[in-house]
Amino acid sequence: MAVEERNKMKLSIQKGSFRHYGAERRAGGFEFTVIARTKGWLSIIFYNKRRKGKTEVMLDESFARGRVFSVFFPDPLPDGVFYRLKDGIGEYMDPYAHVVFGREKWNDMNRKKKDYRIFGGVGDPIPYRPVESPVIDPRDMVIYKLHIRGFTEQASLPAGLRGTYKGVIRRIPYLKELGITSVLFMPLYDFEEIRYNTFRVSESGDKYKEHVSEPSGINYWGYGDGAYFAPKSSYFPSDPQKGMDMLSNALHMAGMELLMEFSFTSEDIISDPRFIADILVYWHTRYRVDGFHLIGEGLPIEYLLRHPRLSDVKLFYDRIDERKLEREDHKRFFYYNDDFIYPLRRLQNHMDGTVAELANQMRRQGERFGFVNYAAEKTGFTLLDAYSYGEKHNEANGEDNRDGSNYNCSSNHGIEGKTTSRNVMKNRLTCVRSALACIMLSQGVPLITEGDEALNSADGNNNPYGQDNPTGWVRYSSKKDVKELYSFVKNLISFRRDHPAIRTKAPMKQTDYLSCGLPDLSYHDTEPWIMGIGPEKKGLGTLYAGAYAGENEEDVMVLVNFYYNDRTYALPSTGDGRKWYLVANTGDDSFLDKPLECGDGSVSVPGGTVSILIGR
Repeated sequence: MAVEERNKMKLSIQKGSFRHYGAERRAGGFEFTVIARTKGWLSIIFYNKRRKGKTEVMLDESFARGRVFSVFFPDPLPDGVFYRLKDGIGEYMDPYAHVVFGREKWNDMNRKKKDYRIFGGVGDPIPYRPVESPVIDPRDMVIYKLHIRGFTEQASLPAGLRGTYKGVIRRIPYLKELGITSVLFMPLYDFEEIRYNTFRVSESGDKYKEHVSEPSGINYWGYGDGAYFAPKSSYFPSDPQKGMDMLSNALHMAGMELLMEFSFTSEDIISDPRFIADILVYWHTRYRVDGFHLIGEGLPIEYLLRHPRLSDVKLFYDRIDERKLEREDHKRFFYYNDDFIYPLRRLQNHMDGTVAELANQMRRQGERFGFVNYAAEKTGFTLLDAYSYGEKHNEANGEDNRDGSNYNCSSNHGIEGKTTSRNVMKNRLTCVRSALACIMLSQGVPLITEGDEALNSADGNNNPYGQDNPTGWVRYSSKKDVKELYSFVKNLISFRRDHPAIRTKAPMKQTDYLSCGLPDLSYHDTEPWIMGIGPEKKGLGTLYAGAYAGENEEDVMVLVNFYYNDRTYALPSTGDGRKWYLVANTGDDSFLDKPLECGDGSVSVPGGTVSILIGR
């Protein structure tokens, strides 16, 4: 069958295979499998590379199964041809489009002239020289969360690499040296970064015309609904699919996992579990994405965990009915929420925090699920700002400082914001190191938000969702403090990796069930084996017994002292001749080159710090 519409383009068409949604190349031609919003008919409208001239191919019910239409074009389509769909309701963008055109340039204000329209493109189902994903046990994971622009715009890169996947690839050695195993990307799918409104203006009779407003800001983070099947064209210039393949390959070749965030806000999408599953399956199979952090209310997590094509994918969400988790040999679901931040900050900043609350967070582990622990996240203060600002400073967001959380449990240590006071900065740096030590020495999966290892500040803005500028970008520096913190974090990650007692697979029982002389987990204070849990308590000693991680593994003692003054902690006898050695204290900026033996059964920990000891 041949179709010719308005003499623009002559196309031969055949009934398609209904194999994959969207438009993609197939042997001998191109296939479109698309969904109409109403039954009866569907048109595919082809636009030329200038997005002006168009050819409309109308399909009747002979090409349909229900509201799904599939058509095969055995002849090559001309280069630079884009498409949209039309049904009984009107023209619309294919939600399954594998490539998006119209947003190739980031924050292009000239797009208003064309009402911000976007078009679908034909995708390639075959990955570019795929590299297999590494298999990373949850116990070994250290996650680094980043935004492509924020991570690269101020990272001393050539201009052509900033704001794109190429800049991230160039910086993979930075992450690898730090010890990162898993990179979590804020939205990489093609979203609308220009914020604007649409409104209708009545014309004659019952007719109306849709208009768009002037741009009113930028959706820098990318959260919200988008073209979920297409890599963002401004992040992956020239060839978005190949660019996404190259990013995936580069991370996997470096032995790191690729994790992605997906944000869902539309009720129509949230209520359609299959559509969400289609999105994740596509990214997992086409681009070899290893896991997904899902954002949105009421998402079908249990359904996704049962999906057979997602059975080896890690899923991160803020809640789940644990009774519905299936028993598996490996953990695939991870709680991702703010439960760790506030017990830590309340205790550090003397805001009625209790050491028992922090201890419970540090030992969280599940048989069939895990936890992600972080001391700062994008939706809040940076780690440095949590100890530099007592109040949020979001005036630049244009909402009269009403946006962003008012509950931050932060402290400015006597001066609001930037300071030249060495004493204030010393206290802030100690807090940063102590917070990072707490997440790295806990049972859950540690997560570092971009720049927290580099003393990044957002100037007190705890909600920089629209700050595509130095406030929202990571600020890197060659200053001594920054280099020392990077080294300290690197040592922390290395210490965690070398001491498996910190990161056991199963929840700890706090008993000596192996009869090795020590419980797997025990707590201590000024006296060994005794730890009060009153609300006035600001410190504790946590002992991880190495025997429960393997033969000849070292014991690890974590001494948290968030009192103002120094505090002496008892060091329990292990009963097998082992001695205790100090390897680091967060009041200093480095690990000891040679562990310091602690000889008298006790050790003094400076106020506001964490000491790390090993028993060998």
